[in-house]
Amino acid sequence: MYDVCQHNNETTETLEIEMVPQYFGEKNSIYTPVMAPKDFDWRQCEGVVLNFLVENNINASVLMKEVEKFTEVTGIHVNIRSMDFDTLVERMNMEFISKSSQYELLYIDPYQFLTRFSSQLEDLNTFENNVKLPHLVGGIESFNKNYVDICSYFIDRDKLYAIPFDTTSMIFYYRKDIFEKYKNAMISDLNYNPVPGSTSFTWERYIEVAQWIDQNVPKSEIQYSSVSMSAEHNSIYCEFSNIMSAYGADYFADQNVNTLGRDNPYQLTVNTPQFREALSIYKRFVSLSPIGIEGINWSELAELFAEGKVAMMINWDENAAIMENESLSKVKGKVGYSILPYGAVRSANIYGGSGIGINANISEEKKLAAWLFIVWATSPQVQMKVLLDKEGGNMPSRNELYRLIEASYMAYIDHAYASIFAQKERNAYYRPKYRNVYSFEKIMIDNLYNMIKDDLTPEETAQLIEKDWEKYSKRD
Repeated sequence: MYDVCQHNNETTETLEIEMVPQYFGEKNSIYTPVMAPKDFDWRQCEGVVLNFLVENNINASVLMKEVEKFTEVTGIHVNIRSMDFDTLVERMNMEFISKSSQYELLYIDPYQFLTRFSSQLEDLNTFENNVKLPHLVGGIESFNKNYVDICSYFIDRDKLYAIPFDTTSMIFYYRKDIFEKYKNAMISDLNYNPVPGSTSFTWERYIEVAQWIDQNVPKSEIQYSSVSMSAEHNSIYCEFSNIMSAYGADYFADQNVNTLGRDNPYQLTVNTPQFREALSIYKRFVSLSPIGIEGINWSELAELFAEGKVAMMINWDENAAIMENESLSKVKGKVGYSILPYGAVRSANIYGGSGIGINANISEEKKLAAWLFIVWATSPQVQMKVLLDKEGGNMPSRNELYRLIEASYMAYIDHAYASIFAQKERNAYYRPKYRNVYSFEKIMIDNLYNMIKDDLTPEETAQLIEKDWEKYSKRD
């Protein structure tokens, strides 16, 4: 077996090595294949078993069906251990704190894990810069630059901790059959076109349209016009962040805090007119949720929408696979997708992508095996499998594939337009990322939840956030 840890000149200088494609059982296609040195032994790690700790999402589900193709070529067995996000956080914390090496491959949420545990992640440059090993197809530069900064690096670009794996974004879901049926009546009463997606569909108009649906559409057709994700959960923080950024506010003003990240941010910017306006809009938005349905999270909301009970919702784009699956949804073919409503400044759509990394506490043989899996799992062929599978739909993280989708696939993937335009530079929102961002997210979750529960004013809420941050900063 080649020693992946040697750091002589061979690993960094360009050598004349003939590269050949590896298709992993697939036919040659328009997608650039994995390339490897001609004499590379793909089976040198045969018999190695890897455990991949990952969130239960579309990427994990499709990989479970496809991973046998990787095993057939390499002899490496990969157990994909998928679970809900809250359980994932608990398991990941246990893994890093105990250093048990139970999981070799890790789903690296840039906010929950990369910021806190980067010292226990392998520097993937060790493999990517080694000319005797297979490399990422197209190199790390073939991935969206912002995704790489967020998912792969922390504070600087010296070490490559993870490779962008999934690219979830929050988008707008609406019952297009309801809008089509009542469009003329809405126009007559509201004096504007209520169909989502245009710059005129603002958060204020979202609220007005929801109120109109509540008053005019029979409950036998739709039970709830709008339901928010205002549980005491990360969902309330993510949901509010869209509105906050749409109105021109942000949590911190520190340079790079929303991409590469910082060790500690300092310039908290929550007590501004723009931030308070966003809090006010959010209170009105949450008030649309009926009594007994308020305070749910993104999974619970997606279930309600799939049952045909909700007319409009904000949620992650990966849920489109559920909505268009006849066996899981009562609204297949009835759903419209768009970017989120506009605020005073823009439409802002939060990015929720994560990376895939290697546990630094495992053996060198397992690290090599894990790298081979990452090269395969992030390849264009696999990313397009994840997008086009009948149970798939997650957008890729590669620039060339975005261009391909825009040119050839927009008409065939219901949510493609919304997902792609949600992550255009002018529409994307990236959360703050720093060493212990978990603590700040908890401050936001608690105060947003209390604002709703205790009917606090935006001014009171902004001041409480500042006080909580000041106490935390002094303690930190």
